[in-house]
Amino acid sequence: MPPPPPHPSTFPVKDAWKPLPLGFWQIEEAQHWLRRVSFSATPEAVTAALRQSPKDCWQEAFRPGAAMTKSEKLAEFEASVHARHREIYQGDYEPRERQRMRQALRREDNALFRQYAMDWFHYARQPENSAREKFVVFLQDVFVVERTTVQESYALFNLQQTLRTAYPGSYPELCKQVSKDPAMVRYLDLVRNTARRPNENFARELFELFTLGEGNYSEADIKEATRAFTGYRLKDRTEFFLQRNLHDAGRKTVFGESGRWDGDDVIDITFRQPAAKTFLTRELIKFYLTDQTVPEPYIEALGEQWAHHNFSLSYLCETFFQSRLFFHPAYRGNLVKSPIHFYLGLCQDLRLDVAPFQSRVLRSMDIMGQSFYDPPNVRGWLYGEHWINSTTISGRRQLVDYLFATLNEDALNANEQGALKQAREAGLGDFLVSPERLQQVAETEAEDLAAHLTTYFITAPYRPAYQPILAEIIGDNKRPRALARIRHAMIALLQSPAYNLC
Repeated sequence: MPPPPPHPSTFPVKDAWKPLPLGFWQIEEAQHWLRRVSFSATPEAVTAALRQSPKDCWQEAFRPGAAMTKSEKLAEFEASVHARHREIYQGDYEPRERQRMRQALRREDNALFRQYAMDWFHYARQPENSAREKFVVFLQDVFVVERTTVQESYALFNLQQTLRTAYPGSYPELCKQVSKDPAMVRYLDLVRNTARRPNENFARELFELFTLGEGNYSEADIKEATRAFTGYRLKDRTEFFLQRNLHDAGRKTVFGESGRWDGDDVIDITFRQPAAKTFLTRELIKFYLTDQTVPEPYIEALGEQWAHHNFSLSYLCETFFQSRLFFHPAYRGNLVKSPIHFYLGLCQDLRLDVAPFQSRVLRSMDIMGQSFYDPPNVRGWLYGEHWINSTTISGRRQLVDYLFATLNEDALNANEQGALKQAREAGLGDFLVSPERLQQVAETEAEDLAAHLTTYFITAPYRPAYQPILAEIIGDNKRPRALARIRHAMIALLQSPAYNLC
């Protein structure tokens, strides 16, 4: 059983956010760090981490790498979309033809979105990108937009790119960038917010979901802040601008401060409120560490340090991911993996490439409960045990079964065959665990193989219970059907509750 969670009476607040002493940087700490900051803790990644300090690991994991590039087709669509919409609505067409043109445009965007989703999974699966992309996923769950509302793939890509390049800047500056991002301007109705007809959606979510949390603002603050964000408009559907004649330039009073504030001013004022110090730290803890309550003194202490460093995202991450609290033994095997974490972790643990089959990958994500870029509502995904129900568990089990199946190329449709050919030409090909892969461990004794699998696939608290069971399933490697038993043991472990936790 893991130890009880830390409490200020037994684990002093003054020590919580200090770096982990190097003497405690051992294999279990490295595995914990890799599984939480990224998606997996492969043997080679653990070995590399142990050659470095936690600080070195953090710097390497968040070092800017090759940027995820927008596909040529998506860029071309973005460049032409305004003219095409204008043609549809201003051209001399019969209603039925206009509807056909709108539907064709929507089908094209849907296809581009699916390819964008696949491109992201391929990109995030690469170990050198995983930590940064997981942080992007975290920010996407703060600055939520829904695909079903913002139905333009290029806008979703651009917002994700804004979040991707936010690190190592400051959080207030990121809030300002997001407030002017076309996807957010459209999603939270800033395009409808005018001096004469104010729309409170963005101002409310800015306070409640981006910066302060419920109960730390008044309705009067929302109404006054809404006036500061009036006049936000989009040129040609893709570029932000401020339309002065729709902007309320009058005096406003927000959190007791009065002036002719604009949107950026309101964000600056917001970060002078006490709750701004702890909001994102609380979200970071919930996403990366535990979905259970952490004593408030710990959160307040980190928030004070973060505010003292001008709300720097790099300072927050550097402090959090190296801290003694982050490595506390109570936080091992206590957090349910999200579907994204589960899938990409499987790919990395099994040394598999992301399969090039859109329907298979994206449908699996749907069944497991985390459709790409389409959370259930403005509050984003609910983490922890909310990921688990009979349908989503079945989806996870089906995914593991599929990764150990045999690829029947004759059963693929023309699009899938084309995608497979293209992937192979790009040097990808390990999409499923083949018998040849299993043969590599066939000579290993059952107890040794069980120890290896439990060491690298699940966290320490669960290994004593699982290891003898796996060894029994694997049995004598000299007996017939040894590969089948190894396959069965690996599937059982990867479908187990222990593998669903990190």
